[in-house]
Amino acid sequence: MKAFTDTWLAYAASLDWGPGQRDKSSHQAFLRAGSLGIPADFAIKEVARRIEASGGTFNPSKLENQIRRAYEFVNNRASDMGAIVRPPKASFSPETLNKVASAVTGVDEAWLAKRSTLDPSTVSSQRFLESIYMPGERVLMFTLFESQGQCLYEIGGRWQPLLPRGGPEGVWLLINPVSGEYHPNPRQENKNSRRSEESITSFRYLLLESDVADHGEWLACLAQLPLRIVAIYTSGKKSVHALVRIDAISKADWDLQRNEIKPIVVALGADESALTAVRLSRLPGAMRGDRLQKLLYLNPSADGTPIISL
Repeated sequence: MKAFTDTWLAYAASLDWGPGQRDKSSHQAFLRAGSLGIPADFAIKEVARRIEASGGTFNPSKLENQIRRAYEFVNNRASDMGAIVRPPKASFSPETLNKVASAVTGVDEAWLAKRSTLDPSTVSSQRFLESIYMPGERVLMFTLFESQGQCLYEIGGRWQPLLPRGGPEGVWLLINPVSGEYHPNPRQENKNSRRSEESITSFRYLLLESDVADHGEWLACLAQLPLRIVAIYTSGKKSVHALVRIDAISKADWDLQRNEIKPIVVALGADESALTAVRLSRLPGAMRGDRLQKLLYLNPSADGTPIISL
């Protein structure tokens, strides 16, 4: 429990407790506290302390209502995930995939596009990047998978490199933003790398991709997951990628959140080897040979409401 408490305290310290931001920050702090199993009375006292320390005041009843709603949301989300599937270990189950997918009808690419906050067909690669990363952040892109990247793109930067438009094998991006600098990678004999976890500046995203699930069934399952799915797009071949926002505060926190959902998503067909913080994914809007890496759905403000409920 101490490790979870320290993780939550670090997260609370990272929030903005200044004027105009306290309600949002207390809500976010309570959501994370609920997901980590932090006792409610401890969470309320800590949030109240941070509000007062920043020069603000608080209403005890309002904080109690906030934390009650936040913990209810977390518990309902956990129940929803558990109701989908709770396998004994992480392994693909075609029967589970089919059972979950058959619970809904009509989910296809056109259905997803209608529920996207922007028409996917109008979103360029540049607009996609600017929708899901923050100004000043850097994103590393590749046309050669086994490389250190061919393009370092800074969101909102004054001097922008040309984004790769395609290649024989397509275009990838590292899903989490990086510093762009090379760091020794201790897992590879301290070889210098700018695509290892030492280079990551925000452990924000997790990738779900499947090469084994049926295309339609995989989309139907993604639509039902109570996860913050910000984008769904194709690989230019048979697989479909889903980018999930988790906003981890560290690699350890990222691993913790990944491990919570891994048995469920792997049972549905997610590639277990793709569940890494330094995973490369496909850049929507770029070409893989003569095939488009097609954006199907975009919702940068996803809050965990299943797409089927939007």
